[in-house]
Amino acid sequence: MTEQSTSVALESAAPHSARGRGREVVHPSLAAAHLAFHVPSAFVAGSTVYLTGVIAVCRQGDDRAEGFRNAFRQIGEVLEASGAGWDDVVKLTSFHLDIGADIRVMAAVKDEFCRKPYPAWSVIGAGSLANPDGVCEIEVVACVSPG
Repeated sequence: MTEQSTSVALESAAPHSARGRGREVVHPSLAAAHLAFHVPSAFVAGSTVYLTGVIAVCRQGDDRAEGFRNAFRQIGEVLEASGAGWDDVVKLTSFHLDIGADIRVMAAVKDEFCRKPYPAWSVIGAGSLANPDGVCEIEVVACVSPG
């Protein structure tokens, strides 16, 4: 990563709540979204890292695989900033505008980043995404050793 992600301690959550004990991670490319909508790139609670969805962008005529690779690269950067990596991922959820057009391409790209034993993966159809050029939103959950 060329820019450093930030971790933000929560001051408003009750100190004994999971969020009060956790921390936000903000990817530099999503800092504006964090400021505008109060959405971190990830939230670390104990040994579990919950990533906010990353949208795979594929404009008309673009290579769908490269759009998925870009999303997976950004997910990898957020994982790293959170103290995790792809081997720590236990669950993926993907929300697709067109599952039929995406599933084989995304499965191939996923396997470039995830190795056996593969994480659980739920594939869901979606009506729309926040980015009009997006074709899929990908959420990830990872578990790391406490410490």
